[in-house]
Amino acid sequence: MVDTLASHYGSEGIVERILDALAAAGFDLDALDPDALAGADEFHIGGRSGSQFVADALKVGPGDHVLDVGSGIGGTARFLHRTTGALVTGVDLTPEFIDAAERLTNRVGLSEGIDYRIGSATDLPFDGDSFDAVTMVHVGMNIDDKNSMFAEMARVARPGSTIVVYDVMLTGSGKGEITYPMPWSDTPRFSFPSQRADYEAAAMTAGLALTSAEDHRDLALRFFNEPPASPPPVTLGHLMGPEMPAMFGNAKAAVNAGLISPVILTFVTA
Repeated sequence: MVDTLASHYGSEGIVERILDALAAAGFDLDALDPDALAGADEFHIGGRSGSQFVADALKVGPGDHVLDVGSGIGGTARFLHRTTGALVTGVDLTPEFIDAAERLTNRVGLSEGIDYRIGSATDLPFDGDSFDAVTMVHVGMNIDDKNSMFAEMARVARPGSTIVVYDVMLTGSGKGEITYPMPWSDTPRFSFPSQRADYEAAAMTAGLALTSAEDHRDLALRFFNEPPASPPPVTLGHLMGPEMPAMFGNAKAAVNAGLISPVILTFVTA
């Protein structure tokens, strides 16, 4: 069992595992397309489809500066920069993720448009009014203090900015309990999934106005129950290690039982 949240996510050799798998699949590591990384670096329900939903909700373009809170190894940041042209800054609590994000971003030639910082979602290392948009993808399940989480995102966003949260939320309708390990925690100690109403209340306290809410349960059911005909060359197992199959299986069971669902909430700052 891990004893810190960062140690749940952090492990040595992330980049080496990914690059070794790509080389074994015949990829040229000196001319690597960012899409080759997607199976490992889009660590959220729906993978690429989830990333596209977030990009569509942000409505950003060249000249905008986006903050990706809990950026992991940089998958969402790289996708947002490539598809929207916006500059992206990623921040994550896990040093191993930041190191991997920087190395992989450099490997695929995107370092000029993306940078990364180590930091906490409840104490962001940025000045106020620094970003034109903020997103957080599958991070809130690790954060007990949702009020501070939203207050920090609101603080660093400029007036009139969009804040998009794509998280796994409790549905309040399923029967049973979550079984661990889950992708976001191997123990209840670092697991704080909440219902949509709790997110909305915390956002309102931070002065944010909800503009849309989308429950993507159908996407989750397809993601967990309809595996691709051709598995990608790299997977979340290369990111999280040998426990990933158990994490995936428990998440699948929770989705199928109606305990959790991926929800995208879009807010605007005052």
